Amino acid sequence: MIEEMRYIKYKTRLMQGVIILGIICISYFCFIHGITLHKTRNRLYTSYYLTESDGKELIAQLASVEDETEIIKECNKYACKKLSFHRKNNLKNKEANCVGYAQYTTALLNSAFKYKGLLSKARPVVGQVHLYGFNLHPLAMTIMPNKLKSFFKDHDFVEIITENGDTIFIDTSLQDLIGKSFF
Repeated sequence: MIEEMRYIKYKTRLMQGVIILGIICISYFCFIHGITLHKTRNRLYTSYYLTESDGKELIAQLASVEDETEIIKECNKYACKKLSFHRKNNLKNKEANCVGYAQYTTALLNSAFKYKGLLSKARPVVGQVHLYGFNLHPLAMTIMPNKLKSFFKDHDFVEIITENGDTIFIDTSLQDLIGKSFF
């Protein structure tokens, strides 16, 4: 009798865990697929130059990649692998906020496009993050402590103008933080 009660209790907890995990997965899926990026202006920046080792690693990673879309994806992955998110930029130590991620990713993309002989161009831009059309920046400004409000004033990401004239926005900082590829 006691064994049967333990089994029922175990089965009930297992079912509760599966249901909770399912709810978390569905919520995460709905959240990340509702995020969009909206450009407000170009970021004035000085070009960031890749280190020699970054350049060699990037070329090795792109050796067998020819498709423009795959080049962009590989550069995204590479930036996320190399950088870690911090409030202040220190690209020499591979620490960056959204501004640093955008600068680094822009340098990676432009180097890759040049290496592959593509006319596509990348540049860092300033904009806002929307969730299902709702701008998240005013919400962040109302709920964040004063010392963090300037951090959420705007957001940097990368604009790519492809060879055929399409505009694509990618955000490696958000991709690194929440795992969503914005492409």
